[in-house]
Order: sequence, then C-alpha cells, then structure tokens
Amino acid sequence: MSYDIDGLKADLDGIAVEDNPQLVRLKSRDFFWYSPVLKRQLNKVAGDLVVAPKSEAEVIRVLKACHARGVPVTPRGSGTGNYGQAMPLSGGIVLDLAAMSVVREIGPGRLVAEPGAVMQKIDEQTTAQSGQELRMFPSTRRAASIGGFIAGGSGGIGSITWGGLRDLGNVLRLKIVTMEAEPRVLDLTGEDLHKVMHAYGTNGVITEVEVPLAPAYDWVDVIVGCDDAIDAARYGNDLARQDGILKKLITPIAAPIPHDFLTRNYKFPRRDQSIVLLMIAPHSMDAFLAFHNRTKGTEFLYRSDMVSDEDWAELPPVYELSWNHTTLNALRVDKAITYLQVLYPFPGQIELADRIHRHFGDEVQMHLEFV
Repeated sequence: MSYDIDGLKADLDGIAVEDNPQLVRLKSRDFFWYSPVLKRQLNKVAGDLVVAPKSEAEVIRVLKACHARGVPVTPRGSGTGNYGQAMPLSGGIVLDLAAMSVVREIGPGRLVAEPGAVMQKIDEQTTAQSGQELRMFPSTRRAASIGGFIAGGSGGIGSITWGGLRDLGNVLRLKIVTMEAEPRVLDLTGEDLHKVMHAYGTNGVITEVEVPLAPAYDWVDVIVGCDDAIDAARYGNDLARQDGILKKLITPIAAPIPHDFLTRNYKFPRRDQSIVLLMIAPHSMDAFLAFHNRTKGTEFLYRSDMVSDEDWAELPPVYELSWNHTTLNALRVDKAITYLQVLYPFPGQIELADRIHRHFGDEVQMHLEFV
C-alpha cells in the first residue's frame, strides 16, 4: 500500500524524520527472528518513514497528521522485544520515542519519566539521587526503554519479589495520546492501566510513565551448581518460598545449556551440571548461605562479591544469562534454536516441570524463571 509520505513530511515540518531506506529498515525491526515462524513472515517488513518526536506536543502533531492521511503508525521503544510487536506490518511510519528520555521526577517510592528513558540509566540516576531503583527490568536492561517495557513486557528481573507488570501497583500511572482526528491526552490509573499495558501501543502512544521504586542494593550475583535439573528447580522453588531472604532473580537452567550455550571467555560447570542463577541482597547473604547449607547435592560455584578466579573475569551480570538472554546466548551458538514459553501453574509446578523435562529430555531443554 502506498501513502502520501511527501505530504506527511510537509505536515511534520520541524519534527525529526528519517527516510534513508537502510535506517528505516533497521528501525522497523525488533528481535522477531527468535521465532523461525516470525522470521519467515516478517523478514521483509519495513516502514516508509521514521519519525522521532521530542515532546508530547510533537506526538500529538504526528498522530493527527497520520490519521488525516490514513498513514499507519507503529510506536517503537528500543526494539528489544522478540515477538514482532514493534514492526510496521502495513508500512507507514515508525514512531521512534527514544528522544523522549527525560526523567521528570524522583520521589519516595516513585518515578515519573518519559517513555524513551533507558532502564539502566534510570536506575543509575535514581540510585545516585535517592538510593532507590526500579522494581523490575528485562534482561535487556542496558538498552530497553521504560515505555517499551510497559507496552510490550510482562515481567523480568525482580518479578520473584514483585510479580508481573500487570499486577496491581507495579505501574502507577500512564499518560497516553490517542490516534484520532483530534488526539486526546489521557491520564490512566488503576484498572484503566490494563487497557494499554502489553498492548504494544496499538490503542494509544505512551508519553509519560509513573512507576514505583524500591530500595537499591548492590545485588550479589550467585551461581549454584546442581547434579540434576529438577534438583535445580526444587532448589529455586524452596528459595522462592523463603520470604525473609530478599532476592531479585531465581533462574534454574538445565544441563547442557550452561556448558554449551552460556560460555564465552570464562569457565562454566561441567556439561552434565545444571545451575541456578541468583541475585541476592547483600544483607540477606548470611541467611541465604544458611539456606544453601541445608541443601544437599549442590555446589557453590560463584558469587560476585568474592571474585578471585580470573576465569570468571568476563562474566556479565547474571541477569544477562537469564530470561530472554538465555535464548539469545544460545542463538549465538546455534541459530536453529528457538524457545517455547509456557507457564507452570501453582501448585504442583515442580511436579509438572519434572514430567515435561523427563518426557522431552534434551529435545526441549529446560530453563525456568520464578515469579
């Protein structure tokens, strides 16, 4: 389908636009290629123009002009999602919100920011100014934007304590702009938040977010080795139920994934050893060690606050081995790999994971995240 892009450019005079085909194609893609199905379907998808507003007023101008000319709009954060949700299936414009990246307010237990603010930079600013941090973030924290996370994410590192993004209280307020002949600016709270969260911007463009903050800690990265994959799952489950131990990540990963796919410039467990990736608050380490010492059949492999072995020197933060980064690391080794994402319901989650693991074995290698 063709659109009057030249006319649209004239309408948007003064707003940053990009029409270089290579750059437009780059901004028209996310990590859709995780899926072999989406890779076949979406590989040639591209927009006609990238528009990068710097303010809510510019967003309103863009949406009004596109509505008038019948040009579809695909909002985009950092493009770190892997479901094709940031891709312009019908061409038109890619609305790149990266330039709207101002942190507007940091208060006790709360943050107000524009949607393009990168989550790692938010944490650096809130930690320095107030000793607080975001409750949760995706494994793509270094690049992911807060608006993109809320529009397309579901949870991540921190969800073991705080649950999913859609759980009440994990997003406090969203300001959105609708795409109509006369765009409206809406402030949403409470139940109304669920109308736009995880909707990928299809029913409104997020221009401001308000989210809760939690006390910031210099989290200790820990790796525990287990002889059996289900022992690793049970270890994670038992730790998850220790409410007095403050943790931000519990990730059991079955052998041979750690050995075959997570190795770069550091050593990792033997090929038949499963692992559990953990992030523990420093003041909870003694309690965690007491918990660990009660558990048989495990091996303490690594803790970031006591690194002395040069073989571990290049290890990234353990959260970059977890969640969707586990698959990303595997894809760097074997491009034929993808993942099937399922939820094991409570109770009986460990028994169900055990049945699935023993049925499929290495054909469907097990990677769990506790929420």
